[in-house]
Amino acid sequence: MRAQARRRRRRGVAGMALAVAMACAGVHAFVPVVPIALAGALTWLAGVLLWPDVASRTRRQVLALLAAGGGGLAWTVANGEPPAWGRALAGNAALIGMLSAVGFLRLIAAPAGGGEERLPSGRRGVVGTLLGLHLFGAVVNLSTVFIMAHRMVRDGDLDDRQLRVLTRGFASAAFWSPFFAAMAAALTYAPGARLGSLLMVGLPLAGVALAVTAVELARGPLADFRGYPLHWGSLWLPGVLAAIILTGHWWDPTLSVLGMITVLAPMLTAAVLPFRDPEPLRLLGRQVVARLPLMANELGLFLAAGFLAAGLQGVVATLGGWVPFDHFGGLQAGMVLALMVLVSLVGVHPVIGIAAFGTLLAPLSPDPSLLAMTFLTGWGIGVAVSPLSGLNLALQGAYEVAPTGVLRLNWRYGAVMVVASTVAFVLYARLALG
Repeated sequence: MRAQARRRRRRGVAGMALAVAMACAGVHAFVPVVPIALAGALTWLAGVLLWPDVASRTRRQVLALLAAGGGGLAWTVANGEPPAWGRALAGNAALIGMLSAVGFLRLIAAPAGGGEERLPSGRRGVVGTLLGLHLFGAVVNLSTVFIMAHRMVRDGDLDDRQLRVLTRGFASAAFWSPFFAAMAAALTYAPGARLGSLLMVGLPLAGVALAVTAVELARGPLADFRGYPLHWGSLWLPGVLAAIILTGHWWDPTLSVLGMITVLAPMLTAAVLPFRDPEPLRLLGRQVVARLPLMANELGLFLAAGFLAAGLQGVVATLGGWVPFDHFGGLQAGMVLALMVLVSLVGVHPVIGIAAFGTLLAPLSPDPSLLAMTFLTGWGIGVAVSPLSGLNLALQGAYEVAPTGVLRLNWRYGAVMVVASTVAFVLYARLALG
């Protein structure tokens, strides 16, 4: 009992540290008088407190990143360059703040449909489930997958068709969604990227991903496919959020997208929740002390990735600005994308590739929108095809999905999407960059 009480207190303190860090990061985006270093220090405090909750596989990645980052900082000092301590402390504080903020949306956004409602089947069921999962997942994130999967399973198992719908429908939202951790990471390591450009490329690529999946499944029998009912009337929240973010970005492109989301998500939740539940303060408090600490794995990876980026920044400076390319265009973006997808197959989290390439390519002064869309597609494709991604590991644990089955079902999809994305990058570079 004492151990459980200590664990609850530890997680509660970590949750409150993350909530305060979220507030600091949100305010800093608009009023820089609040130092981002304060948010960074609080996220590291939460990371230390939640370290016992980090999964063993993630721990190994975190320790490897910290060791590599520490080696890079030591190399920097040994070669007479000033180490990037500020980046090591708070490099990903804005990203973590946004991820914490988006978690509040789960309290007011959930795909409707449950109880005894008849589940859709056939082509209509496939398309409806893909669209519903994609749109809700774009805002509510991973919990949407399990809400839908719980209703779709038959005898405790997901069939191959359902698995493809769940993984691809959700992961492809990373191509464009402002509420994904992918977008937060991309904007952190490609500062200056324009949301309009990212949507202009990301939305069509998401459409390609969904169409490829629907066509692929249509080649087989679908009469017994168990989907999830899509209720268009319950999509108001994604629409409102997207409209506010796009309007704010259009009104003033210099406004921080991460800052807008970090401030908007908790505020909208607090405004809507009293109409949904008689005890809104209880739910908000539980979100802080019980739900935020559940992001221990992501928190550890994002903190370690920021530390790695700080080390790499110093190493690159001592090497005279060495870069892997002489310029960064559409083909180079496709090469980076392919490499990100390949390393994801062995369990490397997308944020690691984003931090590494964002730092290595910085001396080239690449177009930030092209770089960011490369990161977004690398995240979205890698999460879907890798048996070791957090999404697929969670599905494997909950529904006994075979890891080899994930790769077998999705590798062709991954190859198609890498090619389609590279074509999109080349077209963007020619049309937008000249």
